[in-house]
Amino acid sequence: MLLMKEFSLFFVFCLITLIAAATVFAQGFTEPGANPPPPPSVPGYNPPPSPEFGHYPLPPPPPPGHYPPSPPLHGGPGHYPPPPPPPHGGSGPGIYGQPVMTGRPVTIGEAKNYPHDSWIIVNGNIVSVLPGGRHFMFRDSSGEIPIEIGPKEWRGLSAAASDNVEICGEVKIERGQVFIKVHAITAAAKPNDRRYAVTVNDTQNLPHDSWVVLTGNIVYSLPKPHDYTFRDSSGEITIDIGPKEWRGLSVGVSDKVEISGEVKRERGQVFIKVHAIRKI
Repeated sequence: MLLMKEFSLFFVFCLITLIAAATVFAQGFTEPGANPPPPPSVPGYNPPPSPEFGHYPLPPPPPPGHYPPSPPLHGGPGHYPPPPPPPHGGSGPGIYGQPVMTGRPVTIGEAKNYPHDSWIIVNGNIVSVLPGGRHFMFRDSSGEIPIEIGPKEWRGLSAAASDNVEICGEVKIERGQVFIKVHAITAAAKPNDRRYAVTVNDTQNLPHDSWVVLTGNIVYSLPKPHDYTFRDSSGEITIDIGPKEWRGLSVGVSDKVEISGEVKRERGQVFIKVHAIRKI
């Protein structure tokens, strides 16, 4: 009887253990620390995947018929930056035109109507000194104009108010004021009496940067850009003439020209850097 009672208690204990195990299994707990399973998905609904590094959602597509404008391409067809404004404002004649390169002397009245940076030749008189030490008033029969002459351009020349001089330089227009920046000045006391005129042979003995005026012919164009062979009755010398100094002038081998410039000595070679040229 006692044995039967113990067997019944053991049977009940096993039954309770099985019921408890079945309950735990139904709830999904398998071991301590385990994550619960995901909830059952609802028809038509799936949660989005977790974002990965470097992955971002794309922007929504534009509505039909609407597209964002393409960024402009620098220098692309039809797209260029607007031109810069004129550097020297004002409304005077010729300010917005292309520079002019004259091959003949002009009057002061004509010079005032040339565009900025035009290269001109003017004959007249220096009649007064203006404040600043480098500025003077220049006059001819058509009027007056301020001119700027530096020490290098003066090269020791002395000119009185009664002395006729020829200046070569650029028209400058700054803050509405017109003046001439002189690159070369030659004084003539009498017709055909050019001061500082020398021969090619004379230049061989002159110091570096000496200012000279020579008359002769340009007979050859040399391989180096801007270099030519200049000849007079005493010999030949290389000269350097840039586009600005040529100012559109056309010169043949038979044309007599007058050049004004500086004697240069480099690596044992002597040549002349021309600042002004004219046919005579």
